Amino acid sequence: MGRTRCCSALGLSEKQVNIIKLSFAVCIFLFSSIIFAGGSKSSVESSKYFVGVGAGDGGGAHGGSFNALRVSYQTLLSYNTAYNFEYLSDVGLNIWKDESRLSAADKATATSDLDSSNISISYSRIIRKYITENIFFDAGIGLSIHNNESMNGSDLGSIYQFENRLGVGYERDTYRSVLNLFHYSNGGLEGKNDGVDILMLSISKYF
Repeated sequence: MGRTRCCSALGLSEKQVNIIKLSFAVCIFLFSSIIFAGGSKSSVESSKYFVGVGAGDGGGAHGGSFNALRVSYQTLLSYNTAYNFEYLSDVGLNIWKDESRLSAADKATATSDLDSSNISISYSRIIRKYITENIFFDAGIGLSIHNNESMNGSDLGSIYQFENRLGVGYERDTYRSVLNLFHYSNGGLEGKNDGVDILMLSISKYF
């Protein structure tokens, strides 16, 4: 009741309030001070930059499988010596291409535009926790902007998507490999939100 009165007083709908809350939470994560992560980038002797390429597949409620290609650039922002984790930024270019063929029934019930490809750019922040000298876990959240609102039968509902990831990786002195599970959705901010899940293996070379 109190929240409804507040929304009415501000002239905001329930959906607009949810958008504001989610945007605020994402902004806090994306632009939080690197001091929280243990220090500035300049203080980290082991700062590394790399480019990664991976492939995977996934699909929404009405879509079939598709191929996924990702080229990303990650920058180490800081390192927390107390808890042994890194804080990174990630900029990615994503190319999705459908290789399946929808049945006539699927095409009839799908609410999307049935686009067979989707290109997006994304920005994320990642927390990387090392469990051994070479093995680590990743958790990240970010935003992505797509060239259309669908991926074949999957209706994304918007060109703006949240990009979430969980991953496990292995690294040596000159390369790093990571197995990531990506999830893209609009967070329920639009009426349609099939979402997309992608399992991707990336192999990266340090520069």
